[in-house]
Amino acid sequence: MGTLAAWVQAAGPPLIVVIVLQAGYGLTIADQIAPLSPGRVAITLALFVLDSIGRRLINDYEDHRRGLDTPGTVRPDSSLALGLPMRQVRLVGMTCFALAWVLAAYLALTIQPWILALAALCYVAYFAYAGGPRPLGHRGLGELIDFVVTGTAVTLLVVLANVGRVDVDGVVAALGPGFLFCALMMHNNARDVPKDSAAGKITLPKIIGLTPTKVLYVAAVTGFYVVVTVVALRWGTPWTLLPLLTLPWAAHVALAVARARELGESMISWSRLYFVMIANFALFTLGGVLS
Repeated sequence: MGTLAAWVQAAGPPLIVVIVLQAGYGLTIADQIAPLSPGRVAITLALFVLDSIGRRLINDYEDHRRGLDTPGTVRPDSSLALGLPMRQVRLVGMTCFALAWVLAAYLALTIQPWILALAALCYVAYFAYAGGPRPLGHRGLGELIDFVVTGTAVTLLVVLANVGRVDVDGVVAALGPGFLFCALMMHNNARDVPKDSAAGKITLPKIIGLTPTKVLYVAAVTGFYVVVTVVALRWGTPWTLLPLLTLPWAAHVALAVARARELGESMISWSRLYFVMIANFALFTLGGVLS
């Protein structure tokens, strides 16, 4: 069965924090369009927690099933390394997805039913990334999925599920998380190139090589700050410029990647970008509250 502590660690608390704060980012956009309902906000946050756990566990299960994670190569905080039964990992992951879907259905059906179709497409994309006979994440499309779906589309779903509509400024603002999640995926894949190549997994950094990977990574990180600046000026809300406080920190992480001499585990820890993302989403949300 595994211990409670092992299950909590496998659920990925840092990722949960990032995902919940992404919801806060989306709610900040929504609040610029129409007043928010506290009840819908609470349901949205619960949905994101369940969805985050589901994604983490299902990804662990699929990596194990395909031989990408073995006792000798697996990361220390994975379900396999923590000694959890992989069938139970899949069951818990699917249960979290199912519960998240129930909450998503409620939010959609009580404001704009067609939103459910967009949510369904996001879930299809998640499973196409990690599952099926030819996972998209194994064909160099992980970064694109994270930019379009995990970052941008999911943020737009938060807006739509809470206020029922989105404007042009909202769409532009939603690109911010898209850029950061794209950078995070690229960093992860660049770090794991040797392990993934040995298992037959082809990722974008493997396809394009070291220099283009560095350029795209720095561009993605920079893209977030461009988006935040543009929407703050459009909204006339100086407080939503608070994420610019993290620019020196983000620049340090980006420069460390740019100076890497090879793809692999010698690169700077990708967890540092996690913390930058947490700070950025939190500061943007705080800026919305103060505006």
